[in-house]
Amino acid sequence: MSDIKFNTDMADERVDEYKVINNMSDIDGIDIKEEKFEEFKVTEVNVTNENGASAIDKQIGKYITFEMENVKYINNREQVINKLKDYLLQLIDSKTSSIMVVGLGNMYVTPDALGSKVVKGIDVTRHILKLTHGILSEETREVSAICPGVMGNTGIQTSEIISSVSKIVNPEYIIVIDSLMSKSIKRVGASIQISNTGITPGSGITGINSKIDKDSTNARVISLGVPMVVDIATITNDALSKIENSTDEKNERYQKIAATLDTENYIVTPKDIDELIEITSDIISQSINEII
Repeated sequence: MSDIKFNTDMADERVDEYKVINNMSDIDGIDIKEEKFEEFKVTEVNVTNENGASAIDKQIGKYITFEMENVKYINNREQVINKLKDYLLQLIDSKTSSIMVVGLGNMYVTPDALGSKVVKGIDVTRHILKLTHGILSEETREVSAICPGVMGNTGIQTSEIISSVSKIVNPEYIIVIDSLMSKSIKRVGASIQISNTGITPGSGITGINSKIDKDSTNARVISLGVPMVVDIATITNDALSKIENSTDEKNERYQKIAATLDTENYIVTPKDIDELIEITSDIISQSINEII
């Protein structure tokens, strides 16, 4: 495990931070590819061995990030949706594999409501395929969806609910949607990360929940997340970095700022978070519906 305290769930940000702190241009076990489009950029981080996984404290696998300069004013949203669909199809082997979409988070707390918003827009088909015949094409993928809520409301770990439902529904793939944390306020609501390594809900804040992955669900888990919050110490640290024009001892300085401001349990979200949630949830739900 890395000795750096990363204050972001975004793999590409962790790679950049590790390189800066250790004065490196490349990391053994991490391959990066970039593809630029007119209004967005796609960065693919492939963690290929244990050294790379340890460096950025992420599991071996793929982490694909869509970064939009301003998601509210993007002109060609369909291009983002179609490209997101293409990457999802790369991670799903069969055109007929069954999928369960899981919206994580607390629907009553706006920055954490991304998952429930996405689920509302999913075209579920499992009940139609099970109960009727001939209404849908034989090639229609079986899709189900749930919002398990949060442990504070249910008293049950999210991973336990998903594992139990998965045993009944028996999906081949589970697509998990969650709000993430970034180290840059500019990326809040403007980036989408896809990963094939599973997810631990709430790990960036509480660290209590168990991991949702193939071992716990018996299904391949794909996670889709959007950064919706930044911790206040990260913002302060980045501001000081720009003022001082230096990155020396950046991680140590962050720790001092966090301790001084006592910000461990405080996070910041933008004032237009409602609109950002609506736009990004629509992009994600439409991209998932495209593969049904």
